[in-house]
Amino acid sequence: MRIFKHGLILLCTLVFALNLANAQDMPTMLAVHTDNVKFEMMPQYESLAKQMKEACVKHKIADANWTAISVEDGRYVYITPISSMADLDKNPMGNLSEKMGAEAVKEMLGEMEQCYDSHSDSVVHRIAELSFMPDGYNTDGKNHREYHLLYYAPKDRQAMKEAMANVKALFQSKNVKTGYDVFHSGFGSEENYYMVVISGKDDIEVAQSGLANKEAMGDEGQATMFNVIKLAKRYDQVEAEIRPDLSYNPSNN
Repeated sequence: MRIFKHGLILLCTLVFALNLANAQDMPTMLAVHTDNVKFEMMPQYESLAKQMKEACVKHKIADANWTAISVEDGRYVYITPISSMADLDKNPMGNLSEKMGAEAVKEMLGEMEQCYDSHSDSVVHRIAELSFMPDGYNTDGKNHREYHLLYYAPKDRQAMKEAMANVKALFQSKNVKTGYDVFHSGFGSEENYYMVVISGKDDIEVAQSGLANKEAMGDEGQATMFNVIKLAKRYDQVEAEIRPDLSYNPSNN
């Protein structure tokens, strides 16, 4: 697709997890762009990312919309909800080029590209039927994220889905008060994976809620979780932060 080929998806997808209060409002398809920023270039990169946001605010760019996330390993992830794959072929920054000047935008992007040696694009899907959002739970003010990525072989697709559904059923039966979102890999991903996203005000709150849930579910919880883990060929866990200072939503400006 044109935007993927030219790397312009950086602008339309500046998730892995939108900070929405109500689960029913959560989009089901998300475009994700990841910049693997060099540690020594992070201050410069963030300064440029803020300039990009400020330019969109100044020029009132209505078609752009992204949530920014900084990951502990130097990745900067940008997420934009999309309604179909056709949205990936749009350039919402066209208006910025017209108002700010194509050369100025090109120069800003060029400076950002000096801060990383690689980047990638993909699509992820929120799986509502596997996500657990109890009544009264929301992520307002909870910008810390803990991501659990469970990679599995294609042959285990149905078994993994059923095992994930059993975890949700257990959470419901134990009347757990804290929720989590589940996403699944899509276009652009080399491997199949489920990603479980846990939100909190900080890493301490996430850890405390995890311990409380473990105690509430007891041995049954360990057995149910093991049925998921045993199907995973690989498991990753990373910490990250939602970055409102780098995110842009025209409805908030």
